[in-house]
Amino acid sequence: MRIAIAHENIVSRDAIGNDILGMHDVLADCGFDVQLIGQRVDAPTARRARTATLDEARQRRDFDMLIYHHSILWESGESLLRSIEVPRLLKYHNVTPPEFFADYSDHGVSLCRAGRAQTARLVALCDGGCLADSTYNARELTDTGAETVDIVPPFSSAGSMLRLARPQPVPPFRILFVGRLAPNKGHFDLITVIAAYVATFGPAIRLTIVGGISAHLSAYKAALDQLIDKMELRDHVELRDQVDDRTLHRLFMEASAFLCMSEHEGFCVPIIEAQAAGVPVIAVGSTAVAETIGPDQMVVERPQNRDDYLYVARLLHAVCTDDKLRRQVIAAGHRNVLNRFTPQAIAGRFMAALAPLFEQMPIPEQPQ
Repeated sequence: MRIAIAHENIVSRDAIGNDILGMHDVLADCGFDVQLIGQRVDAPTARRARTATLDEARQRRDFDMLIYHHSILWESGESLLRSIEVPRLLKYHNVTPPEFFADYSDHGVSLCRAGRAQTARLVALCDGGCLADSTYNARELTDTGAETVDIVPPFSSAGSMLRLARPQPVPPFRILFVGRLAPNKGHFDLITVIAAYVATFGPAIRLTIVGGISAHLSAYKAALDQLIDKMELRDHVELRDQVDDRTLHRLFMEASAFLCMSEHEGFCVPIIEAQAAGVPVIAVGSTAVAETIGPDQMVVERPQNRDDYLYVARLLHAVCTDDKLRRQVIAAGHRNVLNRFTPQAIAGRFMAALAPLFEQMPIPEQPQ
């Protein structure tokens, strides 16, 4: 059987790109003929998998099933879905609500509004069913008309980061957050927590924020820089663009803690990467985060006032300095990854979700 997997951008270092490549590898290992369809496919992906442009896919139509990944408006992708008659399966990663962009980017508002409106149309088109990264995403799909949704967490590089033993951190503590520079990611709260920490415990702390930024969000980047300067945190907060896998792995290995203040996540892969790397996580339990992070973790409400920011700062200090607490949080994080998010566990859920679709498809005739 020939299976195609489609997304507008398939990039090997991206969370969705990693999910697509994980699906590709599992299906290929099972003997399926797999190809990836995208408007932009990076070189590492093209070396690893057979790829096709949209025009090539429309012309050749050399696949018996299409798995369509949805995370943002992709009109050409929807056009492809409408032009084919093979079973179509939707994988939903969520689309950021447009209101997060209102103060920074009209383009972001219109793109996300149109992307969320597109979700219902894609659900109607994908007659093969729907997959979602999380229960949170699944609820959005059922709200738009999906009858059944299988929850299949995204494949990720977390397995390659598994590390069971880590030394007790020493000051200056290195705090990490990984996620694109976008207004839903809670960067203002991250910076404010660090300000509360410095005011309370002293200057021995560094926050590194890693994530690419779109050109239309330059006003958001400027607002973050302005806050860093206003709080006199240039020596304590570093904004970094996307980094290569080796650098990202090193940053996780060096981190004293992972701090996530994001207000909207469809899953949040960096949380399980941190857990796998033995980095204790503190996170706002918004949207899908509380489900992803798992039990016995340090989940907080979004800070609303000075005392709330100080509370998170105290948690940061505790998890960096209290060895018993730190070990407990790290052990719970490892259990979460090993019990739920290993490649084998995700592959099992993925193939189980596809099994009914395989059973409904006709067996191709063997050549004479």
